[in-house]
Amino acid sequence: MTKRAKKAKAAKKTNKKIAKKKPVAKARAKAKPARKAAAKPSAPAFVRQFRYTAADTVQMRFAGEKKPERFRVDDMSEASLTAQDGTSRHYYQFKLVSLDRQNPDGSDRLFWLFDPRPVGAADPLYPLLWQPAGDDVVAGEPIASHSGNFSTRSVTGYDGSGACQIVKDEGAYRLRFDFNGKRIVCESLPVSIGKGDVLSI
Repeated sequence: MTKRAKKAKAAKKTNKKIAKKKPVAKARAKAKPARKAAAKPSAPAFVRQFRYTAADTVQMRFAGEKKPERFRVDDMSEASLTAQDGTSRHYYQFKLVSLDRQNPDGSDRLFWLFDPRPVGAADPLYPLLWQPAGDDVVAGEPIASHSGNFSTRSVTGYDGSGACQIVKDEGAYRLRFDFNGKRIVCESLPVSIGKGDVLSI
C-alpha cells in the first residue's frame, strides 16, 4: 500500500469517528395545542316577577266562542300568604274587569286571577281563575297549604290584608275571600295559559 493510500485510509477513519461524536439533531418541538377560549359566563335567565301589568289588556278565550274577550287590570296586588300548614306563598292577585261585556244586571263582569310569583313558579294549585259565586256557601275542610292570612302590596291601589279559605267542591274549588273588610265568595274555573298569556277557559 502506498504512502498516499495509507493517509487516505487514516483520514476516512478519522471522519467516521467525528461523525459518531456529532450530537443527534433534536426532533422539532411539537406544535403547542391552541389555547381554548375561556368560557364566557352565561347571562342569568330572565325571570318575570308578574304576568301582567296594570296597563295590559288581558284576553280570555271561553270555550265555544270565536273571539277572546278583553279585560282590563282593575287591580294588581302582590300577596304574601301565611298558610295554615306553616308555609309561606307569594303570588299576584289580578282583578280583571271585562271591556266587552257586563252582567245581566248591568254590573261589572269580573274575575280574579291568582298567579304564582315569579311567573311559572311551581305551585300545586295556582294559577287559578275565580268568578263570583251565586251563593255564600263555602263548606268542607280548608286546603291548609293555600288557606290563611295574607297581606298585599297593591300596584294600582291601596295595600291591604285579609284571609282566604279554599275548599274542594265537586272537582273544582271554592274561595271565601275576606279583604279590607269585604267578603267575596268565588268558585274556580279551569284555566290554561297559552302563548301571549291568553287565558283559555
